[in-house]
Amino acid sequence: MWGTMVPARVLGLLLCVHVCMGSEELRLVDGGGRCAGRVEVKHEGEWGSVCSYDFDWDIRGAGVVCRQLGCGTVAHASPYAPFGQGKGRIWLHPYFCQGTETALQNCPNFGWGNHYCGHEWDVGVICTEALELRLADGRGPCEGRVEVKLQGRWGTVFDDAWDMDDAEVVCQQLGCGSAASTKFTWRISQVSSPVMLVRVNCNGTEKAIWDCSIQGWGPYSALLDYDTSVVCQGFSRLAGGDSECSGRLEVRQGQAWVTVCHGHVDHMAAQVVCRELGCGTTVALPGAGQFGAAALPFWDGAFKCNGTEPLLSACTQQPPHIETCTHAATIICSPYTKFQLVDGGSICTGRVEVEARGVWGPLCATAWDLPDAHILCHHLGCGSAISLPPPGNFGMGTGMPRSDALRCSGNERHPGQCPVEVLGQPACPPGHTAAVNCSGVAEPLRLHGGESRCDGRLEVAVRPGVWARVSVGLWDNGTATVVCRQLGCGVPEKIHAAPANGSGPIELQELRCVGTEELLAQCNATRMAAEPSKNPEELAIACSGSKQLRLVGGRGRCAGRVEVYSEGTWGTICQDSWTLQDATVVCRQLGCGRALEAPGSERFGPGTGTLWLGAGGCAGTEDALWHCPAPVQRGCRRGGGAGAVCSGLLDLRLMGGSSRCSGHLEVLHEGTWGRVCANGTSPATATAVCLQLGCGTAGSLTDNPAEGSEPAWLSWVRCEEGARSLWRCPSAPWQLQECGPTGITHITCEEDSRDSSEATSPAPALTHSAVPLTAAPRSVSALTVLCVLLGTLLCVALAALAVQAHRTQSKCQGPSKDAASEAVYEELDYSLMPEYQEVPSHTGSLSQGSGRKLSNHSGDGAEESDLQVSPDPPAQPQHSPSHGYDDVMAVPKVSPSPQPTDAPAQPPEDMGYDDAGDVCTLGTSL
Repeated sequence: MWGTMVPARVLGLLLCVHVCMGSEELRLVDGGGRCAGRVEVKHEGEWGSVCSYDFDWDIRGAGVVCRQLGCGTVAHASPYAPFGQGKGRIWLHPYFCQGTETALQNCPNFGWGNHYCGHEWDVGVICTEALELRLADGRGPCEGRVEVKLQGRWGTVFDDAWDMDDAEVVCQQLGCGSAASTKFTWRISQVSSPVMLVRVNCNGTEKAIWDCSIQGWGPYSALLDYDTSVVCQGFSRLAGGDSECSGRLEVRQGQAWVTVCHGHVDHMAAQVVCRELGCGTTVALPGAGQFGAAALPFWDGAFKCNGTEPLLSACTQQPPHIETCTHAATIICSPYTKFQLVDGGSICTGRVEVEARGVWGPLCATAWDLPDAHILCHHLGCGSAISLPPPGNFGMGTGMPRSDALRCSGNERHPGQCPVEVLGQPACPPGHTAAVNCSGVAEPLRLHGGESRCDGRLEVAVRPGVWARVSVGLWDNGTATVVCRQLGCGVPEKIHAAPANGSGPIELQELRCVGTEELLAQCNATRMAAEPSKNPEELAIACSGSKQLRLVGGRGRCAGRVEVYSEGTWGTICQDSWTLQDATVVCRQLGCGRALEAPGSERFGPGTGTLWLGAGGCAGTEDALWHCPAPVQRGCRRGGGAGAVCSGLLDLRLMGGSSRCSGHLEVLHEGTWGRVCANGTSPATATAVCLQLGCGTAGSLTDNPAEGSEPAWLSWVRCEEGARSLWRCPSAPWQLQECGPTGITHITCEEDSRDSSEATSPAPALTHSAVPLTAAPRSVSALTVLCVLLGTLLCVALAALAVQAHRTQSKCQGPSKDAASEAVYEELDYSLMPEYQEVPSHTGSLSQGSGRKLSNHSGDGAEESDLQVSPDPPAQPQHSPSHGYDDVMAVPKVSPSPQPTDAPAQPPEDMGYDDAGDVCTLGTSL
């Protein structure tokens, strides 16, 4: 009888659809935030739910809800009351939403309060703004366990078929470049994390993990602790330097690394890069060519950061302001994140300890000297170094002493600027830890913002931690003389006005020094202004102690074009009279051994900037290039570009393989190539070599018999996990040797050829609110309205006939003798199931028959694992004959959960159901 009344009744309801609509409100409830939950609308001052059948409620209708609430796009939609059944009124029963409607009530519906479904069909939605993704418990934001935040809680992902395509989507979404490796494991644990996603299937090109096919949405409770871990390559890297903490800035784009232009990165962006790479603070942004020529192509954009972003990809990307870029951005980060002096009775005396990648350890005293200690004391605000106590004077500390050999010159601003040598350094004797006694009296002045501690803007301490800037005045010559003397930086070489940068809250408006004073405190400071003046210039000083030397454009710091920093600028050396004796002084001064070559500009380029004429004429015994009796020059005929190649130059290569990314490992030392013995070589060494050569993010290590008479330089190379450069790995000391029966180290890199996709990362705002449910007025003709009504009426009538036919068919089939047994053991063809395999059940647990079990055949063991529905899942709708459905879903057989004492069992060949059917009767807890 109901079927014969459908046309007239539906026609009346359809006519009411366009009359009854008003300005209503919409909200999502019981989902942990405003962008997930059960859909409810407010009508006539009362909130009520929205119900719909599974063939009607899909991403189109749910998309209207998410868009209306400003919650992004749809991540998941379900009509099975996934957030519990509502109470009270059911206000709307929408159907056939097109997805373009501006408000939910604009979808075709049966009118306010009219519905043909119960609360068991209350629809729920999860919008993308309700979800968060992270990698937890790793060594940084780009590696760790995959966790998803859903309904206000963080949980894990269960997927024993998790692969690199799934990991690729995670890495790209987090702005971490491409995936490097991934694995799925599980373990028995007393406390396990809730499972938020079950069986994720990505093709690798999705913008977010919730765009992939997902069989189950949690939270679910689990008897085991699941760990789906991912290691990403990262969005940025520094290439061409001596370690992962210095070099040319490159970022991930598609399948390749591309270079960032030198003018598109500032100090804030560099600070983000250093933190992303696990390095310390930014210590320098050297000029073009410092780490070799830029690799094409260039990144088409600039980065604007505030300095607090966890990744460079999280910074604002702006259009490029340099149209034709020729030089790469270069960054030098400190390899250490923190320094401290311990067990000495004060913060300025004690054992030297450093922190690198989150691990503290004492520093070995083998290469520790007074210039190193002097820079550390200044950095810690403890004045200058007074003495170096005997090694181990303040105890051994915990952990293995770091054999890092610092090569400070004594005028660096930060210990991270000092060159560091690790590979080939002798092992540290037990208890041989470095120590220092600092004066404990910090200098009340500093030169800030220069290349060293001996040049920059003058700032004076007015109280601890508060620095005053000094304005340009008439007494600057005398002031500069006192400043350079007090800082131990020689005499003034250049005094100039620098543009004010507002670095200090207080300005010292006038400072008068005659030049004979021993301390700046003896000079006359006329007044201190709390409000900075309008003077746009500050006093800047370059002392003679600020002179620096570097080699630019080669591989590493011990080969390249010679450049000198003098009077606040970098300049090149004229090559007209450049000799091997001059290069010898350069190599010795840089701690790079002896000079092997003294090439001209044809080797490392002519360079840019000023031409420094105070070099040359060296005998080879001088301790600094500027101590040589430079000949008088009347011009430079051949131009700048004098270079040096030192014996301390390090290089590496793989030889004898099918490509440059496979073969036996060779290193260049003292100008000679030598092999690396396989004895004691750690597996992580292969990864470090592959990363340094640009041959991917992983590699395999094998021992090959030594062939030929070539000697080896190294053995016992022990790179740690996470190392990105061979030069930062400890090993036995450098010496020519025969490898013997252990053979030589052979490495095969897994070349990097993975695709990447655009990285996105939502930022959900989890607050509860209601949004007016209003539609913009539209002007349509009466004929259009009539056509729409008649078309809709025809569709509804056909749907009603189909429902009636299914109902009749169901009655004819009759009830099953053992419906419960069939529901549990019936094999299920998932290709015939609805899009969302989610059928909630009444309150209970798996043991009560209202949960579901997942069979897991991978991980640390071969046992089966149980995944249970969390307490209080919503009820499963049972289709009455009037609905006309047969919606029975299979639940896998229940087996006992593994016990800690059980021996691991081999996974059965056939569990009795399809692989795709491992996730059944999925329900979510509230």
